Amino acid sequence: MYAEIVILAMLRQRPQHGYEIKKSIEQVFGGTVALNNTILYPTLKRFEEMGAVVREVVQQEGKPNRHLYHLTERGIALLHTLLCDFPPEQADNEAEFFTRVAFFEFLDSQERQEILSKRLAYVQGCLDYLQHLQQMATGGECAPGISMSNAQRVLAFHLQRVRHEYQWIATWLEELQANQS
Repeated sequence: MYAEIVILAMLRQRPQHGYEIKKSIEQVFGGTVALNNTILYPTLKRFEEMGAVVREVVQQEGKPNRHLYHLTERGIALLHTLLCDFPPEQADNEAEFFTRVAFFEFLDSQERQEILSKRLAYVQGCLDYLQHLQQMATGGECAPGISMSNAQRVLAFHLQRVRHEYQWIATWLEELQANQS
């Protein structure tokens, strides 16, 4: 679903042709989210059939025609729906989560809080699991043939990363809640 979101969000910023959409996505996500033509163009066609985008054919001298895509009101509504549609079972998917975060400007504070809360719950579960593994490792309960020190290093790295994300989300949630008061 994140592919649909990024395409609509790019068009929300301004009308673009396919190549521009791909380059805009690359700039926003620094290469962490990429769309190939086999996803981009069929999705644009489907959006056009739905009335979410309008395609304008721009003639070029000595070159093939360009197709410039414009977002419609229906497309803006669809983008909003897709951004808000973040079930808890999707909270484990970084691409889905960070895509929504990248376009938080299109959501109100309450909608942002709901998305952040779902991801925070997922991250809390990861944190609990990793802490349990760490307790097992420090208690000498490591799988046969695995070096305790190397396993502990990997585990420590993941714990640090998950704790950092947890703190980042928790702080953001506190700020959103404080601004609502």
